[in-house]
Amino acid sequence: MLEDMLEKWRRGTRGPLPQLTPLQLLNALLLIDQEGPVGRRALAQALQINDGIARGLLERLAEQGIVAVTETGVRLSEEGKTRLREVLRQMSVKKILTLENSDLVPGMTAVGIHLTRRYEVGMTGIPQRDEAVKAGADGSITIAVKEGRLVVPPDDRDAADLSPKENSRLRRLFKLSDNDLIIIGFAKDERRAMAGALAAVLSLSPKT
Repeated sequence: MLEDMLEKWRRGTRGPLPQLTPLQLLNALLLIDQEGPVGRRALAQALQINDGIARGLLERLAEQGIVAVTETGVRLSEEGKTRLREVLRQMSVKKILTLENSDLVPGMTAVGIHLTRRYEVGMTGIPQRDEAVKAGADGSITIAVKEGRLVVPPDDRDAADLSPKENSRLRRLFKLSDNDLIIIGFAKDERRAMAGALAAVLSLSPKT
């Protein structure tokens, strides 16, 4: 759906937004949803894009009824919230949470994304970590649910051995089932951690 939106804009009469990626579009929608009303400059800074691209993005979102314009910025409309929920559903995203003071990444801000039934045999978590770093985060951790255990690929080390406290907290925060994933992006601030977690999720192979 994100690619479809970008492709529609590229074919439109207003001109393309060639520098905008699916990650930046998704990050923008989540940022506006969580922090709206959001101004153009704040959005440009958060997404690390120039002011002109941020302006073009908001104009297109407004034209499609995805955002509503207020005196202090834009917020997601009901149509926008519906579209965002559909995007997240297609990605198998069940929940996104900021994880304060995680023992798994001491001194870092962490954002955890719960994905339903996205574990695949042979998953290492390395491509996800690399994409998180490219997005500006310090890294990511992939945790899989296997036979009721929370394990970290590729060696399936038990999360309870790494941090009993965090293992218990993740189980409490997320309603987990076998073959689910939790991808944790971490960085020095929440926005980079979120971008890293989202980049890691988008790097997963298409859902079959």
